[in-house]
Amino acid sequence: MAWRRWGILAGVAVLAACTGGSDEQVVVRVNGTRVTVADFRRRLEAERERVPAHLHALMESADVQKRYAQDLVRREILLQEATRRQIESRPVVTDRVRQVKEQMMLQTLLKEEIGDKVQVPEADVRAYYESHPGEFSRDRLRAGHILVRTEAEAQQILERLKGKEGFEALARRLSLDSASGAKGGDLGTVERGSTVPEFEEAAYALKVGEVSAPVKTRFGYHIIRVTGREVRPATPFAEAREGLEKRLLGERQQAAFEAFVEGLKQQATVEVREELLPIPAPGTAPAVPGLPATPPAPGEAK
Repeated sequence: MAWRRWGILAGVAVLAACTGGSDEQVVVRVNGTRVTVADFRRRLEAERERVPAHLHALMESADVQKRYAQDLVRREILLQEATRRQIESRPVVTDRVRQVKEQMMLQTLLKEEIGDKVQVPEADVRAYYESHPGEFSRDRLRAGHILVRTEAEAQQILERLKGKEGFEALARRLSLDSASGAKGGDLGTVERGSTVPEFEEAAYALKVGEVSAPVKTRFGYHIIRVTGREVRPATPFAEAREGLEKRLLGERQQAAFEAFVEGLKQQATVEVREELLPIPAPGTAPAVPGLPATPPAPGEAK
């Protein structure tokens, strides 16, 4: 609905106007509030930032600016009526203003302390690239595995492999991964990023024909065997640089954030009374140990 737009615009581009005397030309006047040429231009520039670049030239036309002047009139009329009704003092408004103010304060603080200070020079990006060649390798492996629940089971399988039992036969009989187990444990091609990090790291550290020690992942314990490797050129630095720089910057900013907060926390007096948690929603009774959270309905067993 068209009227809903005004509530949004009032929050995004509040009219910057004056009520005192001035020699500057006035474009819009609503009761005692005036919008000067400079005010109008500032508002227009703010609107330009919110529309696509190809519409910027259109905003310089007389017709568009006339319509925008009428928008300002409507907005100011509505704001004045809201002020007359003292809506700005209502909790729904004051709470939201407080939230926005707090959020802007936090954003400004973290920009000053983290965003403006933490940088990643290109020399650091290149140094990381050169010291972690495995991360940028495009090699592909062919691998198989035997998945079991416990480390003890995985160790027993290793002993049986050392006793010359076949990897494929053990995978068919013992692996929890029935899909690969039916193929003697074969997983086919394993590319970087296609599996969980623990499995990938262990698999890519093996040579062809080698079998890993037990590898723990969220799925259980794996015995991994590499059966082939396709060697391909690594990702060039020029191609990897942008993504790597963003990643390193994010990691450094997160570390700086944690250190900053911890430093402030060490200087503060902090108390968290966890025994009061969880706090029930309004209208619900607090949970009592040993009792149901809500009383049983009539006819239900107690």
